[in-house]
Amino acid sequence: MHKYQAVVLAGGSGTRLWPMSRQQLPKQFLKLTGEDSLLAATISRLSPKIKQGDVWVVTNEAHATGEAFSELDHLHTILEPCARDTAPAIALAAALLQKDGDDPVMLVLPADHIIQDIPAFHQALDQAIAAAEQGKLVTFGIVPEHPDTGFGYIQAEMSHADTALPVKRFTEKPDLKTAKTFLDEGGYFWNSGMFVWKASVILAELQKYQPKIDVVLQAMQQAWVEGEAWQEVVRHQFKDMPSISIDYAVLETSDNVVMVPVSMGWSDVGSWDAVFDIADKDEANNAVSGHVIAIDCEHSLLRSESRLIAAVGLRDIIAVETPDAILLCPKGESQRVREVVAALKHTSGTELLEHVTVKRPWGSYTVLENAEGYKMKRIVVEPGASLSLQRHQHRSEHWIVVSGTATVTRNDDVFTVAKNESTYIPIGEKHRLANKGKIPLQMIEVQVGEYLGEDDIERFDDIYGRE
Repeated sequence: MHKYQAVVLAGGSGTRLWPMSRQQLPKQFLKLTGEDSLLAATISRLSPKIKQGDVWVVTNEAHATGEAFSELDHLHTILEPCARDTAPAIALAAALLQKDGDDPVMLVLPADHIIQDIPAFHQALDQAIAAAEQGKLVTFGIVPEHPDTGFGYIQAEMSHADTALPVKRFTEKPDLKTAKTFLDEGGYFWNSGMFVWKASVILAELQKYQPKIDVVLQAMQQAWVEGEAWQEVVRHQFKDMPSISIDYAVLETSDNVVMVPVSMGWSDVGSWDAVFDIADKDEANNAVSGHVIAIDCEHSLLRSESRLIAAVGLRDIIAVETPDAILLCPKGESQRVREVVAALKHTSGTELLEHVTVKRPWGSYTVLENAEGYKMKRIVVEPGASLSLQRHQHRSEHWIVVSGTATVTRNDDVFTVAKNESTYIPIGEKHRLANKGKIPLQMIEVQVGEYLGEDDIERFDDIYGRE
């Protein structure tokens, strides 16, 4: 194992960027700026100090076999069976990095932040690593650009001569008056949620301040010593961890915390207002993306994912369109998107869970129509990919191939269905769809039945490990 390792925390739900961010595909897996997802950009910016092979991504187990499969498949992953906040995730990662007797310096950072000044980030990282090698718990403090109620704050001892400043205290998100006071006083920085420390140091601090975490961790480590597969141990025991952030668990109590101040074009992309702030603007200060016609509009975020947005005379408006939802709100009010998400939870709206087009390890499907008693989908299966062997108790399926060739398993029969041909899967019959060809398989599926939910799937075999 190399001397430096990175642990990227990618388990968040990202609800404040609805409707683009969904429960099954939260913001860390989205491409908000440029060609890379936020996760991919986070890993890329670590080079050359930390290469991809030395990066571990901690994420929800469901993401690894769900919509984020393509983002995670080529990475080292630590899969959480349930969410337990940042302290248990960091404890688990540190223990795994030490599992074979190593004690690397570990950089811990969220997967969903944007950093525009990469050289400044690298310089701060070098300073943080130097302090971590001396046994310190190091955090990054962002030089505040304005009073902001959306961030926690770190107060540092500014009179100290070293680059890494001793931390005096952490403060939760303040009201506006308090935030202004912090900036007037000086010595306060935005809490970035990025940390550097030796694996052994953070584990010792957790043992000291969080014995409940340590007890579960020791039980897991004992199971590893006895030869159990580490991910299986995590699957069965991680749920016993308490749910607590690393700030509450250790940093706010420890007297061993220092901070590296940095100004690096940082954003936690915590709202659509934040997306507007970092986006490229036109001459009227509009951030425009996708199929948009903007006439006499100013200072607005207009983002289309599929359909045309035609905007006339808008000022200070956020408009975000996806195939199944449209968000409209004044700038400055986008934090209230969480209220929309809460309302969707009460109505069990599918718009909260997934997009119209849903990515899967084998390809994707798009819901074309969903009505009482039937549902139509467009299914794309990538070359060499295969759906699970499965059956349904409440629906039959009609498959029409429009391009490529399908290899179909139906009970004990295996046969091919070519372009412009179709087949039928009755209720209760085991079946599988595969693409053994060289081009994507595209087909139309018509489901008929009294219940058409995605949970009416009984899997018998799956090459992607889904239950």
